[in-house]
Amino acid sequence: MGRNANGRSSIYENAEGWHGRVTVGVKDDGSPDRRHVRGKTKAEVTAKVRRLEKLRDEGRVPKVGQRWRVAAWLTFWVENIAVPPNVSENTHSGYSVDVRVHLIPGIGAHWLDKLEPEHVEKLYAKMQCNGSSPGTAHHVHRTIRNALNEAVRRGHLARNPVLLAKAPKLMDEETEPYNVSEVQRLLKVVAERAQRRTLGRGPGARATTRRSARTQVGTRRPRQRTNANPPQPAASQVRARVRGHVRPESRILPRARTDPRRHRPDQITRRTTCYRPTGPASPAAASP
Repeated sequence: MGRNANGRSSIYENAEGWHGRVTVGVKDDGSPDRRHVRGKTKAEVTAKVRRLEKLRDEGRVPKVGQRWRVAAWLTFWVENIAVPPNVSENTHSGYSVDVRVHLIPGIGAHWLDKLEPEHVEKLYAKMQCNGSSPGTAHHVHRTIRNALNEAVRRGHLARNPVLLAKAPKLMDEETEPYNVSEVQRLLKVVAERAQRRTLGRGPGARATTRRSARTQVGTRRPRQRTNANPPQPAASQVRARVRGHVRPESRILPRARTDPRRHRPDQITRRTTCYRPTGPASPAAASP
């Protein structure tokens, strides 16, 4: 029988039974990562080989190394991964209670890669039979789902079985409406508060009175403005005045009034009237 090419899967039989080997990648040291499966029949081994090849093609082959129990992984996750500042203090507290009180006692003995959806579904049903509310069971479902999602992300688990499990159904709490007497008493209280506010005896009446008094005609005093810093002419106005080219009725620019530091001291004047030309009159103005 010829030898298979490098990288191809192989199935063979020896004295111990049927075996299969699948190359799923490369190890950290650069050597090929070949996984071994075995079974009593060739069909059983062939099915295991095809399953490994599918995981390899999808990039979901578990890492080689430590094999986790559910309890060990949940403890590691809640103490090292799902901790502040990755999650809030309240979230971490809820995770810790779910792991310590419900998950580890219920499914902690399973191997992580052997956990099935039926295992967690039985846990949810057992919790509710023991008196836990559907909301508590649903919170446990979210906790184990997040923990196993992290295991899949890190390569310790090929798939998350909790995603296939049916989550506990949350029951809507029935709201009890008010009776007739309670509605009448509520309307009476609202009417009394509205009447007190209108008459000025309720909270906020003083502020309302002040606002209404300010809006009355003739009661609001005008604000007195002091001219501590008189407006200053702009630099362009000063230069134009020296040259005698300022047009009559020219005004001071607003920026010069607010920021006189932009000009030299010899350019600043405190005149606030309109500038008139100081140079000689133009020939056109001198002619009759």
